[in-house]
Amino acid sequence: MKQWNIKVLYLGGANSSKSDLTPGLDEDLFLEIPHLGFLLQSDGRNILVDSGGNERYLIDGKYGFQGMEFHCGRKFLDKALKDNNVTPEEIDTVIYTHLHNDHSGFSNLFKNARIIVQKKEWDLLLNPLPYMLVRRDFDFEAIPELKQGNLLLINGDLEITDGIRVFATPGHTIGHQAVAVNTRKGVVALVGDQFHLSCLAFPKMTEMLDTQGRKHKITPPPDIYGSFYPDNIIYNYYDWYDSGYKIKAIVDKYDPAYVICGHEPSLVYTGV
Repeated sequence: MKQWNIKVLYLGGANSSKSDLTPGLDEDLFLEIPHLGFLLQSDGRNILVDSGGNERYLIDGKYGFQGMEFHCGRKFLDKALKDNNVTPEEIDTVIYTHLHNDHSGFSNLFKNARIIVQKKEWDLLLNPLPYMLVRRDFDFEAIPELKQGNLLLINGDLEITDGIRVFATPGHTIGHQAVAVNTRKGVVALVGDQFHLSCLAFPKMTEMLDTQGRKHKITPPPDIYGSFYPDNIIYNYYDWYDSGYKIKAIVDKYDPAYVICGHEPSLVYTGV
């Protein structure tokens, strides 16, 4: 099976309390929560997983229903690709874990790419619930941009190419998907927002690294939550728990080095 290298792309972020993603825990710990993309490379091919948020969705420098101040936009994506000596035209495939606005910006830049989205996620984008409108989860200006591209709507699990598979992992959204990648150390999973942070997937963690590599003590949740700790942005909790167990079965080792979370600060410092 082909092996792929994974590069972490820093695409902006927000300074916020950790408790925004771990409700009830560590309200006094403020961190940069990054927007991340991932560049998969092998034998001259370039595959992008998630592309950050478009600055057009900011209102007075704030993003989403929580009104947090964000830094995001095209300049972050351009820099991340340039730092890896890749242009948007050299991306041959874009995989969106889901279509929330902080993951699916700039699809129109990738002129030569097929864009892979779960069909259920596309249907959700076209027909969201009022709750999702209140939260401002989606950038609806992205709809015509996605339609104009080589948009491929898939159902469920699928091998994308040698060494890369997508797996339906609903819960955070209806059509969320994870990306399993064969690497030198084995199969790892890019889990998007199934788990925003590693401490949600590994709730016994007692410390975490920020984007600068500094260690912070954190509080584990009560044992009653079980194997995973849910955040406050989950559309279907039954599906979310099922998807967590599915990810445990996909990776070669259930360890933070193999479960790559969509907003994990330490990845900016450590890479994958």
